[in-house]
Amino acid sequence: MNGWDWIKGASSSSMSSMPSMARSRTSSHITDRQPSSRTVRLGRIQPQAPGHRTIYCNDREANLPVRFKFRRVANLYFLMISILSTTPISPVHPITNVVPLSLVLFVSLVKEAFEDWKRLNNDKVINSSPVDVLVEQKWVSIPWRKLQVGDIVRVKQDGFFPADLLFLASTNPDGVCYIETANLDGETNLKIRKALERTWDYVLPERAAEFKGEIQCEQPNNSLYTFTGNLIMEKQTLPLTPNQGCSLRNTEYIVGAVIFTGHETKVEYIFSDKTGTLTRNLMEFFKCSIGGEMYGMGVTEIERGAAQRSGHQVDEVKRSPTAVHEKGFNFDDPRLMRGAWRNEQDPEICKEFFRCLAICHTVLPEGDESPEKIMYQAASPDEAALVIAAKHFGFFFYKRTPTMVMVRESHVEKMGKIQDVSYEILNVLEFNSTRKRQSVVCRYPSGRLVLYCKGADTVIYERLSDGNGNMKKVTREHLEQFGSAGLRTLCLAYKDLDVEYYGAWNEKFIQAKSALREREKKLDEVAEMIENELVLLGCTAIEDKLQEGVPACIETLSRAGIKIWVLTGDKMETAINIAYACSLINNDMKRFVISSETDEIRDIEDRGDAVETARAIKDLVKQELKRCTGEAERSLHMTPAPKLALVIDGKCLMYALDPQLRGSLLRLSLNCSSVVCCRVSPLQKAQVTSLVKNGARKITLSIGDGANDVSMIQAAHVGVGISGLEGMQAVMASDFAIAQFRFLTDLLLVHGRWSYIRICKVVTYFFYKNLTFTLTQFWFTFRTGFSGQRFYDDWFQSLYNVIFTALPVIMVGLFDKENIFFVIYVLMSTFYFYLTLLLVPVVALFGDFLYIGLQRWFAPYDYQIIQEMHRRDPQESTRTELQEIGRRLTPDEERSYAIAQLPRETSRHTGFAFDSPGYESFFALQAGVYVPQKAWDVARRASMSGPQPRTQKI
Repeated sequence: MNGWDWIKGASSSSMSSMPSMARSRTSSHITDRQPSSRTVRLGRIQPQAPGHRTIYCNDREANLPVRFKFRRVANLYFLMISILSTTPISPVHPITNVVPLSLVLFVSLVKEAFEDWKRLNNDKVINSSPVDVLVEQKWVSIPWRKLQVGDIVRVKQDGFFPADLLFLASTNPDGVCYIETANLDGETNLKIRKALERTWDYVLPERAAEFKGEIQCEQPNNSLYTFTGNLIMEKQTLPLTPNQGCSLRNTEYIVGAVIFTGHETKVEYIFSDKTGTLTRNLMEFFKCSIGGEMYGMGVTEIERGAAQRSGHQVDEVKRSPTAVHEKGFNFDDPRLMRGAWRNEQDPEICKEFFRCLAICHTVLPEGDESPEKIMYQAASPDEAALVIAAKHFGFFFYKRTPTMVMVRESHVEKMGKIQDVSYEILNVLEFNSTRKRQSVVCRYPSGRLVLYCKGADTVIYERLSDGNGNMKKVTREHLEQFGSAGLRTLCLAYKDLDVEYYGAWNEKFIQAKSALREREKKLDEVAEMIENELVLLGCTAIEDKLQEGVPACIETLSRAGIKIWVLTGDKMETAINIAYACSLINNDMKRFVISSETDEIRDIEDRGDAVETARAIKDLVKQELKRCTGEAERSLHMTPAPKLALVIDGKCLMYALDPQLRGSLLRLSLNCSSVVCCRVSPLQKAQVTSLVKNGARKITLSIGDGANDVSMIQAAHVGVGISGLEGMQAVMASDFAIAQFRFLTDLLLVHGRWSYIRICKVVTYFFYKNLTFTLTQFWFTFRTGFSGQRFYDDWFQSLYNVIFTALPVIMVGLFDKENIFFVIYVLMSTFYFYLTLLLVPVVALFGDFLYIGLQRWFAPYDYQIIQEMHRRDPQESTRTELQEIGRRLTPDEERSYAIAQLPRETSRHTGFAFDSPGYESFFALQAGVYVPQKAWDVARRASMSGPQPRTQKI
């Protein structure tokens, strides 16, 4: 990890909308891809070059924040319909379409405004956090929101990083610091970061103000785990390595330069990962093979399950007095414990094996430097288990600096002697999913240069030197036995390096590490040059036990007709035994195995011809797919038809996913109840998921717990993340999050069934509701001669779906569970239920009171009010008397009847018809009928304009 380290900053509110907030390069508001690189000029101004951006240190005016725009397009269909309703060709009033659209948008606006308001309050708190910024050779505290690119900042212990920082100096010796990235990816393991020796003294503000340099780096992007950049100081180019952080630990304070701020910063088929998803991801060192000799006497859960299936009984092995069991270590073999390895046939290879465990890693020690109290912070549980194993074998790793690893070795020179040895770490070739190995180049105190390497057996065996074939063969047999027991295996190897050879290689390594483009690819190519001609030391076997309830969960899902596929990077034997242990495969199934681990393929691989090897594997896959597909189709016609299971490894899967063969793979896979894919990469996981999703048109679900499962989770229709020990990346990329695999049963079979029933009810309701609404209008057109006249009022049509028919949907949501009586019981047992019963009529009456009050206030002369005022006036005849048949009318009744027959006029002033009883005297006068005048006739005369025609007497 030589060179400047780049620390990514974030806080618990890293997704905030404030522009000065560090956002871990996950901002979704950057709509356009920026140029590939930019230049950060520290201390002086330089014109910008094309494709670069310049940031000036200690010049706040020159570093104006970059603003971005974003757009949202929604509800275009309803908007177009609303626009068309305003044209003359529309049979409906515009309000019919505008009101529902406006109501939906208003509700969405209120909801988003409320969420933005809460986020704004949280952002105000976060962005008001203080940070020390260098101003005129002294530290000045300012809030985060005022931070700008190019500022030199000081972050204290346990403080959060306010932006993406370039690590300059630290109060710790050798310019190192420890960071925690929990707010980025959920990992609580501490990670070490360091600066170059040339900047270690930039701790004090006087020295930090003298810092000058030019940084060439990539533009802001959404990649959280990659960064490419170089620092140029005094015409010397220094590489910036991709490191990320969130909060500072175990360090008084650090000094850094701000690089990025604000928006610039970084159910039919189930596809499941194995480690951490089906298993607990609690690794324990269980067995090992050193120099062709197997060590370890324990029995795994997988071995017990296999013995029970075959009808055998496994006797419990009594633990020896030297057995040790702590977290990460469950090993029992007196031949290796307490220095007994010195009495083995080849103690030198045992010593190299243990040193490889103690040196080849990136683990950080914490706490007291004693074997009993020390704690290890590792990137994965596997790595921690290996370091713990080295401690119990007498090689105690207790301290690390950026360039040194300190190991307390016991029984090396003679029994009982303990000595502290410092190994200088020259290069670290880190592990990734493509390389599947990790290497460390170290220098002994004596000057000896050694490369230690550990990784998957497939990649290690490809890089071993010729000779010692018997040990390779025996170790491979041990690997298969460990895999059959469900153990995770790693191979260990080493190589002595010549000083001149290493010097030439190191120059190429530095050049590759300084590359701005395709740095990872070039580093892998350089690593291939030195990771060859290795000497095999042996292999380790780590147990990862199954999670509670996994077999029962898989069995239940299988009985429900759901097919489960396991996509894992483990060995085939390990994956098969895990599949047996969790009831994914049983002895009643017909099993198809497509593997590249055959004698024919191994012989071709030993020749070293990559083209011939690829052709042989492709031909093998083609033949096996054809054979297995034929057998599967014949098996389906048998009575009873047996269940089928397919097991395929990563090499064969790579060729099976070829466009020419993927159809055959899909047909075979769809006929199988279970599929296990071994030794697969994250990309292959996503390809398999997409094959079923797009090729078979089936609903798919992917479940995983680590970063290597993100592509698989995102490729499926439904993604489920498990919040385990490998961080929160799978959870953040998923649709649902659960704690253990067994909860998938409730998610699919309980909540899934409720959702299915709920959707069916709602779909049926909406179908018949709209059918009733439409058919009424359809039959009405026959009565109107297809004139286009509408049956419904505009307001009724607008509010039909929005309000009038919304109550059934609410009731379906309220009584979602099948046990309605239980829901009613729960509702009636709450205080809010009775409070609601009381408030509903009160609110309704209060609303009616407000409506009437407003109506009378703004329209006091409305005819309805006049009717209400004279509703209690005495009448000369009652309704009963009017309804009597055959009775002769009185003169008053005849006059009332005549008044009722008068024509209805319309006021020129108000536009309303004068049909209320208050104006009957005026109408009677116009018709020649005498009626006593009343006071309110004045309102009628005042509303009329123009001369009225006179009645002429004949």
